[in-house]
Amino acid sequence: MIKNKDIPTPIIEKKNRKKVKVVETLETRRLSTPYVVWRFLVYFARVQYRKFTGKSDVQKTATQLREIFEEFGGFWVKAGQILALRTDLFPEEVCDELRSLQYEALGFPFDLARSTIESELGAPIEKIFESFDKEPFAAASIAQIHRAVLRKKKKKISVVVKVQRPGLEDAFKRDLDIIKIFVNLLVSFNVASYLRWDEFVVELEKTFKEELDFRYEAANGRRMKKNLKFHKIYVPTVYQKYCKRRVLVMEFIDGVLMSDYIKILLSDRQRAKRWDDENDVDAKEIGEKLFLSLLRQLFEDNLYHGDLHPGNIILLRKSKFVLIDLGSTGTLDAEFRRFYLNYINALSEGDFPKASDYYIRLGVDVPKANISRVRIEMARGFESWSAKSELKGLSYQEKSLGGATQEINEVIFENRIPTNWTLLKITRSFFALDGSLQYLLPELNTFNIIKKYNKEADRRALIKSLRPESIRASFQKLSDTFNQYNDIILPQLRQQTIPFELTVNRSALTLATILRALSSVVLIGEFGTLYSFLYQQYFEIIQPINLEVVDEVVRQLPYIPYLEWIGIFIGGGLIFMVLLACINILERKEFGN
Repeated sequence: MIKNKDIPTPIIEKKNRKKVKVVETLETRRLSTPYVVWRFLVYFARVQYRKFTGKSDVQKTATQLREIFEEFGGFWVKAGQILALRTDLFPEEVCDELRSLQYEALGFPFDLARSTIESELGAPIEKIFESFDKEPFAAASIAQIHRAVLRKKKKKISVVVKVQRPGLEDAFKRDLDIIKIFVNLLVSFNVASYLRWDEFVVELEKTFKEELDFRYEAANGRRMKKNLKFHKIYVPTVYQKYCKRRVLVMEFIDGVLMSDYIKILLSDRQRAKRWDDENDVDAKEIGEKLFLSLLRQLFEDNLYHGDLHPGNIILLRKSKFVLIDLGSTGTLDAEFRRFYLNYINALSEGDFPKASDYYIRLGVDVPKANISRVRIEMARGFESWSAKSELKGLSYQEKSLGGATQEINEVIFENRIPTNWTLLKITRSFFALDGSLQYLLPELNTFNIIKKYNKEADRRALIKSLRPESIRASFQKLSDTFNQYNDIILPQLRQQTIPFELTVNRSALTLATILRALSSVVLIGEFGTLYSFLYQQYFEIIQPINLEVVDEVVRQLPYIPYLEWIGIFIGGGLIFMVLLACINILERKEFGN
């Protein structure tokens, strides 16, 4: 639970907050396929007419496309937000407009909310909640949120209750079916087939499945809460017993939304500054911590928040903050995570050809293009981004990590290189975070932050490797590898070498004796290494037992850094285990065990 001392003063008074408009009856939209096709045909005809008359206006084109998706509403809003990921296909202005897609969310009557809650939880509201605010606290295209007080083990806990809109599943399914028909038309006419429209549909279906089942968000919330505790970032407690497919109950956080903070920052900077001082808030510290946390979520936790827009970040006192809305999270497979980390590091080191190599490796079904030329053009794009990032007065977007991607989109588009959807989703996470960072860290230096992350990550990795459980796990993994060898590979080898066993037994026994002696030498060497390590790093421990003769030898050794000592110990241990395994194999061969 959030401590009272961390609750900030309000930045927007409750009386000045806009109330959710509630309608008595929810209209059911029924878009026909012909209408959707006609609407887009009219849109494309207008775009082409402006081009033909020499009056092209990219911003107008982008705004009109956003208006179409907002007009369609429902699942089309989600489809537009997913299309916004295609920075390799659409101009920057179009992607910006689609990312900002909003659907005027009207609240629905309390009786409908009550019906959904009682149906999902199987009990009257009065038996579950001490009190329940009938007016929605907030509303969105998927659900509306009410404040309530939960009865739990004789405690009264302030919570928010997320209730799904009635009839949403049927409406979304109709929209998805129409979108599939529209995509099939594009595929049939072979319109930009290299953009892999089938994967777009897969992403939509995944979104459809996860957005309409709040149990996914509850599960993500529990996992993220456990991980982010080590980042010193708070995630609201999810009350699992009361989380069902259409209802989600979680802890209420009495803080200030980042979106409200930014609104005041733009309209009344002095008032925002006073709020910072009152609550001991350092905007730069928050921005840096958000960026570092997202990198750690990607490369260490392998579970990242996919939608860190300002409405999903709550500010507390002393530069603390909370992440909410865990419905959109992502994971990476091991190979992709390694390639992406190498790509990020290459950018931070200014090795742009190497960054280009890894970016190409992140692609899917790379066509037979002149890869050498593509690599050079990509490197030039990265170099251009790097040079711009050092300029003063440049917009935040051009200096951000997403700006690096923007620079090479033209190269990708010209060579028809399909972009990995996983990469697009990561890019979306950084773009969403940019919505806050452009105000918190206007003078962002991406290179410095990545280097700082790497330094902190190395320190965490070292500490983790020295924990007893990590050392045991490493040796267990090595032991399992040998066991697999003995159980699977060795029997096959033995079958092939049966005719030669009588002639090699004596040699095997001799070799086993030699290896046993060698293992004893290695073991003694490990003790000598341990003594040398303690002599250089923790002399006070061995001071009572040190011998002048031994000290004379140890003093001749050069100074070895701490981390290299660890490597020597692990290497010696591995050699010792390998020798023992070989001895075991040879002796079993000799005695027929």
